[in-house]
Amino acid sequence: MPNDPLTIILLILGFGFVIFFHELGHFLAAKWTGIKVEQFAVGFGQALIAWRKGIGFRIGTTAADYRKRAEAYIDAHKPSDSELAYAGEGATDAEVDKAGAALGLGETEYRLNWIPLGGYVKMLGQDDLNPNSQADDPRAYNRKSIPARMLVVSAGVIMNIILAAIGFMIVFKMGFHVPPARVGDMLPDSPAQRAGLRVGDYIDTLDGKKQWDFTKLGFNTALLEPGVPVPMNVIRDGNLIHLTITPEHERGNSKGFVELGIAPYHDLRGLRDAVVKNDPKLDELVLPESLAVKPEELITQINGHTVAPDDYEKFEAIVQDSSGRPIALTVEAIDGTTRHETVYGHFGDPFSAGSFQLVGMVPRARIEEILPASPAREKLLPGDVIQAAYYSNNDALTAPPTREELTEFLRDAGDKGQVVAMDVVRRVHGVDTLIHVPDLQTGVKLEGGGRGLGIVLGLYDEDRPVVAAVLHDTPASRAGVPRGATINSINGQPISSWYDMHRVLLQISPDAPVPMEFTTASGEHERKMLTIDPNQEAAVHAVRYQTLLQLGDPRSAVRKADNIFQAAGWGITETRDLSLQFYLTLRRMFDGNVSPSNLMGPIGIFITGKTLAFKGFDWLIWFLSMISANLAVVNFLPIPIVDGGLFTFLILEKLQGKPLSPRTQAIAQYVGLAFLVGVFVFVTYHDIVRWL
Repeated sequence: MPNDPLTIILLILGFGFVIFFHELGHFLAAKWTGIKVEQFAVGFGQALIAWRKGIGFRIGTTAADYRKRAEAYIDAHKPSDSELAYAGEGATDAEVDKAGAALGLGETEYRLNWIPLGGYVKMLGQDDLNPNSQADDPRAYNRKSIPARMLVVSAGVIMNIILAAIGFMIVFKMGFHVPPARVGDMLPDSPAQRAGLRVGDYIDTLDGKKQWDFTKLGFNTALLEPGVPVPMNVIRDGNLIHLTITPEHERGNSKGFVELGIAPYHDLRGLRDAVVKNDPKLDELVLPESLAVKPEELITQINGHTVAPDDYEKFEAIVQDSSGRPIALTVEAIDGTTRHETVYGHFGDPFSAGSFQLVGMVPRARIEEILPASPAREKLLPGDVIQAAYYSNNDALTAPPTREELTEFLRDAGDKGQVVAMDVVRRVHGVDTLIHVPDLQTGVKLEGGGRGLGIVLGLYDEDRPVVAAVLHDTPASRAGVPRGATINSINGQPISSWYDMHRVLLQISPDAPVPMEFTTASGEHERKMLTIDPNQEAAVHAVRYQTLLQLGDPRSAVRKADNIFQAAGWGITETRDLSLQFYLTLRRMFDGNVSPSNLMGPIGIFITGKTLAFKGFDWLIWFLSMISANLAVVNFLPIPIVDGGLFTFLILEKLQGKPLSPRTQAIAQYVGLAFLVGVFVFVTYHDIVRWL
């Protein structure tokens, strides 16, 4: 998109068009079945602007002007007129309509209302919130047959499905710039890693379905059942390889969607400058390593070897082999000048477990960044290692705390508004120094909800082999390694960092005891025998490294249909898959397998749409098409007040030979309204917590 205001304007217009198209379905079906349509509205509430045939545009409604002209026409005619009986100001609606038709005035008012959250078609004899609203007129909704009313009720959903298919067809005909289904980053111990995937692999099919791009792969993965193996075909170095993969929930997200544990393939280029300007959170990055490649800059050499922008696979291989050693980058700036930067590979968290650990030993937590609103800014620094934490009454958290323990401690203190203190290990001029930091006021609002200190604990103390915790029933716990111990050697090889520990453990065979020497927190030297079981050996070999680089958008390819027929086929398939995915998400939510907090309300939809639309017109059309498909699913759920609920009423009317009583319908409609209002409040709250 050229600029942000244009993105917002196009997004708003797009939302309005999706709603308009839905209501157009009801309108056309009503006209086709001979039902009188009094209003065709986009939005709710009072009219901002309205148009009626024969009257034109008006600020506000045209209803008063329409009736005034019709009554004047009636008054101008004598009672003997065979077409119109004299009515004057007491004219009935039918008489007014006859007069309006004689004057060439349209019976339907087209209006834009001031609350842009939906729309409606107001038909004679039909009111969602008033089942008693009936009319004794052959053109009234309530006088039409059940099949005719079913057609009218379902027409909006049908039009949304058609619009989604057309939108996707347009996207695939013009070309969809989307990341290919190629493996980029891969989480340790993830389904992808366990299945044998490698960085650079192209995923051809998943569960027998062609994976055209990474977006398609994500949606198709979400449709799979957790823990159920499915076949996967990948293309590696030009060869087709058959694998089996078992999608699972990521750690701490058992109520989310199943995943494979992979990310798209990146270019070796920094973020787009426009992306940085439109995402204020990126300004909060304070670790120099994360900004080694600045916006729009390009990595041209890695450890002295020249690389191309699409050599991310080579970069990843070097990172995995780094084992804590520095990685030298040559970076080309926008003006063509080059400079040298250094980054490091850091331990990544396992996909399905908690913290990173080696044979049951967990490193100390290290501060990755400090948010601008944090009172700890300039008191604590990125890179500080947490040795101890205290409440205001000097009650200490277990020292040294793990990342999870410290996170819970700060969240509890933040919810209570308590002042805390910390002991941190800070490297000053190459020397580790223990520093006491008092008077840290908690209460900073956190992005995921709750309050805390406003620090991010994304890293571990990898440079010092100090054990923050020992997991139960692991080789380390069975060997008797205590909390707070500093590991000195394993199998006779000196240990000075967690990187050393990982390198040595990779060489040890399972079920073969090896000596381990360490110093306890009280300064005592001990020697124990360490025996690694096969499961822990596999976990050691599953360890992966990651850098803190903020690279740009995933490398994209163009998914473009060869002809209009292929585009139409892809459009229909995309509509089907997205509708099915949304339906299954709702079903799993009601089954308790997916948390309702995954749903998005108007705020979340708008922010997500703004982010996607910023990528280009193809993404804007794709997003609006997805919204149209999802709107069709939501509208046809059997919830009173939406189209699916009204359709259900008609089915019941057909089965029992008469409509439900007005009282029953009214109660159901108000229950449905209360439910929708409750859902709206719920999703809006989570939107605010998630995005604002």
